[in-house]
Amino acid sequence: MKSNNRKIFLSILIFAIGIVYTNTLLSQSSIDYHWYFNANAGLSQVFCDIQEKNNHISKLKSETDLGYGVRLGRYISPVFTAHLQFLRASFKGQKESHDLKFKSDLMEYQLGTTVNFSNLFFGKNSDRWFSIYGTTGFGMIFFRSEAESISTGNLFDDFGYTKDAERKKDNRESAFVFPLGLGLDFKLADKWYINLESVLRFSGTDKLDAVESGSRNDAYYYTSLGLSYNFGKKKQKEIIVTPPEIVEVAEESFADEYVNLIYEIPRELRTYDKFEMKCEIHKGRIDGKGELTQVLPIGFNILDTVIGNARMDFKNYTLNLYWDELPGDSVFEIAYTVQLNRVFGNLPLTSILYLNKTGKDYKFKTTVFIDRKPPEDELVVKDTDTQHSEAVSAAKNIEFRIQVRAKYQAGIPLQKLANRYHLREEIKEDYNGTWYRYSIGSFASYDEAKDYRINIIGEHGVRDAFIVAFMNGSRLDSLSELKEIAPEFYPQKTRYKETGTIYRVQILALLKNSIMPEILKEIYNIEEAVNEEVYNNWRKYTIGKFTSKKDAKKIQEEMIDKGIIDAFIVVYKKGERVIYNGQ
Repeated sequence: MKSNNRKIFLSILIFAIGIVYTNTLLSQSSIDYHWYFNANAGLSQVFCDIQEKNNHISKLKSETDLGYGVRLGRYISPVFTAHLQFLRASFKGQKESHDLKFKSDLMEYQLGTTVNFSNLFFGKNSDRWFSIYGTTGFGMIFFRSEAESISTGNLFDDFGYTKDAERKKDNRESAFVFPLGLGLDFKLADKWYINLESVLRFSGTDKLDAVESGSRNDAYYYTSLGLSYNFGKKKQKEIIVTPPEIVEVAEESFADEYVNLIYEIPRELRTYDKFEMKCEIHKGRIDGKGELTQVLPIGFNILDTVIGNARMDFKNYTLNLYWDELPGDSVFEIAYTVQLNRVFGNLPLTSILYLNKTGKDYKFKTTVFIDRKPPEDELVVKDTDTQHSEAVSAAKNIEFRIQVRAKYQAGIPLQKLANRYHLREEIKEDYNGTWYRYSIGSFASYDEAKDYRINIIGEHGVRDAFIVAFMNGSRLDSLSELKEIAPEFYPQKTRYKETGTIYRVQILALLKNSIMPEILKEIYNIEEAVNEEVYNNWRKYTIGKFTSKKDAKKIQEEMIDKGIIDAFIVVYKKGERVIYNGQ
């Protein structure tokens, strides 16, 4: 795997260098020098699982190490440069609450670019003594890391070392890295500059501190002071003055074109309705490629598989339409059929229209009101074969467990997972061809599993733990499947194991339907854990756990800003939801 990563990186590097070199042949008309060389040294800090502090100043005392690097760059224009960079850096950190500390070192190889903002916004000026620039790119890191106990000095885990008793250095671990940062250039003389630069590197690994938590990858800062030397001065060409030739050019400009999107939605909509959604798009003379993204309210399902002459993609209640060539008319219409689930209220709908010729995004927001009152002639079908249903359910072997981790396409050693969360219970692994999922416990009822989940979150720090169900040893996709196959096991009411008064914020309620909390987090970019509460056939989704109404109010306002305009505060006393009038 490591060898393949190196080959991929070298292939991308060689290809990109070829493109950059070709572009330099076409963009050298106004630069003073072709090349520059930079040497630098500075401070390195990593943001990871094993750390006491999370800001630069507080990290200086005990969580900062040193690094150095060199860079060879070529000027493409007065604004853009391309460069190759090598960086060698060390890192260290500790977390006394976990009795762990770590140290690591890495080598980074990077292909990057810089953008001179001073020349970009104020024009080229060779006499300017001070410039601001931004830098980005991509690269590959090769690293070793090791973590050990603070109190005993015993090794906790390592990467880049052999696993035998002698424990020697082995091949370094590898990962991609994506830098993003800012810098200042101070001119000393015609060819010499001092630069101060701070760059955050987003890495593709969670092993820089030798601890894998699985929640997010590690990142590191390198803040450096460097010295640059410019060379390869451009030769002055003889200027030949020729009489100007006047050519009439029909310049195409779309600055004055009117762009708009008008929704056509039926006024009276009820839960479970099927209706036609129409959008009238005004684009004027703008042609070429286009893209429309519509984030529909949860519970809006599109029945069509083809919409006009656009390529279509619909996933997680988000519709994407792509045009290689927009329709020729200045105003055109799209339409598709929507089937509603059990949803109601004022629901947000957002559309983003991107036009390639203007290079702009145009955003249009509205709300759709769905009446929660069912039609009078709605039919209710009752299950008359109750005895047969109970007999079938009793024959099912239903088991509830607590899922603590999941990893995509790569398994986790069970002992490492047990050490990470201090788990003594047996950890079970199930694999569906794509994901490795790890769960603990075995409970005959949902309530027993819920009490155990609270313990896992509070005592072991597994913040994302949630309840999963198995039937005859096979995992169910969601708890809602129990409604059909084993309704007697289906949880009827949610009650938290807590005392006093607690406030949460409700963001969604579904009747006879459900949605995975992870999808809600993704759609609305929610950082907090989303709770799924069960009240008979209702699924209610809440976030937060606050002892003060003021704190809950802040989260409610954040959710409204994200487009969940019906978010409201709910109250729990001794773990049970109560009626709250909002006062």
